[in-house]
Amino acid sequence: MSWLVEYWDIHKKTSGSHAQMSEQLKYEKPSREKIHIRYFDDYNSAVRFANSLFDTGKFFTQINKQP
Repeated sequence: MSWLVEYWDIHKKTSGSHAQMSEQLKYEKPSREKIHIRYFDDYNSAVRFANSLFDTGKFFTQINKQP
């Protein structure tokens, strides 16, 4: 069994000056060709990778089990 990590860019919308808050992020899964994929042999490695991407603030991540 392997684990699949899908990740894609977060699109942040900002307006006005730097003192204004950016718009609330919305979860939007993009089309298949804009999603990056990486495979892992164990769950813990997949989680570490997904968390490291998500913590950058630039990517949404999703972990799926592959048969």
